[in-house]
Amino acid sequence: MSDKNYYFMRSLFFISFLFCALHCFGQSPEMNINKDYFLLGTLNDYMGRDKYSEVANRVDEYYPNEKPLMSFLDSIYKNSYPDLALSTSPQTGRLEFRSTLLAQKINDFYEYQSFGRGMYCGKADFKTLNLDSLAKTPDFRSKYFEPVYTGSVKADIFTSDSERFSFIAGAFIRFGGKKDSLYYISIPNSTSKVNVLTEQLKYLKCTNVNYVIKKDYIPCGHTVYFTPTEELKNYLETSYRKYKYL
Repeated sequence: MSDKNYYFMRSLFFISFLFCALHCFGQSPEMNINKDYFLLGTLNDYMGRDKYSEVANRVDEYYPNEKPLMSFLDSIYKNSYPDLALSTSPQTGRLEFRSTLLAQKINDFYEYQSFGRGMYCGKADFKTLNLDSLAKTPDFRSKYFEPVYTGSVKADIFTSDSERFSFIAGAFIRFGGKKDSLYYISIPNSTSKVNVLTEQLKYLKCTNVNYVIKKDYIPCGHTVYFTPTEELKNYLETSYRKYKYL
């Protein structure tokens, strides 16, 4: 099986589990899924979370093989957020979820800072600009570029183990796997999420928690390895059992 098919099947597998967890096990504390923290766990963290006007209503962007995950998220949010819509990024060609209210809610989980980056906001085609000439004008940057703020996941957003489990499950579904007896979650160029995951796994008393940064790689690798507690392991292993019979 190719890597692409493997990740596609793994996504289907976990989506089936989570659908059952939300709709069949809603009354069980052990299987309770907090959808906002689950969504937060799935969000990409490549160079952080960007915030500027063009993406103000963007929840996240996805590769085509992640449609099963998008379908699941749509199923649990569309009734609460009727403006939730699927679109395609004209810049990258990737799929996107857009919702002003949901994006605002998710952004509250982040701390934003400016690191001097800017996004072109002029009306003319950027490729047609005479940059050598324009760069010499005093208002070049303020007129043609708006600040890009980079978001890092806040460390103090968790108030229950249900939130922690949901966050870890979301991250594991999209970015994780299992190598022998070790579980792992890997996000390239992560600015905060893998670190927050590491802290929450330690809080839950998982063992062999090891945050590995591969600085010599491009993109820079950020991976946390861990052996889950029995409770967390059962939480994840249930997905296999549910998927097997669906």
